[in-house]
Amino acid sequence: MAKPNYQDFDRALIAQIQAGRNKMMMLDGAESGLPVLARPFRDGGRMPVFRVIDRRLQALRKAGKLRWNGRVWEIAPQ
Repeated sequence: MAKPNYQDFDRALIAQIQAGRNKMMMLDGAESGLPVLARPFRDGGRMPVFRVIDRRLQALRKAGKLRWNGRVWEIAPQ
C-alpha cells in the first residue's frame, strides 16, 4: 500500500498558520478549509478530522517546519 501524499494538505496547513489560524480550534473549523482536505486521510471515515490535522502538525514539527511555543503553532525559523 502506497503512503498518502500530504504535500497539498501540508501547504494548506502552513498557509492557515501564517494567516493567523494557529490553534487547533481554528484549524479544525470549517472556515479553514482543512476538514474538506482531510477527508481522503480519514482511514475510511472512521478517524476524526482533528486527528488528521494533529498528525500533520506533529509531522511538520518533527521535520522542523513548525513549532509549538506553548500557546500557538508558529512557523519555525529556517
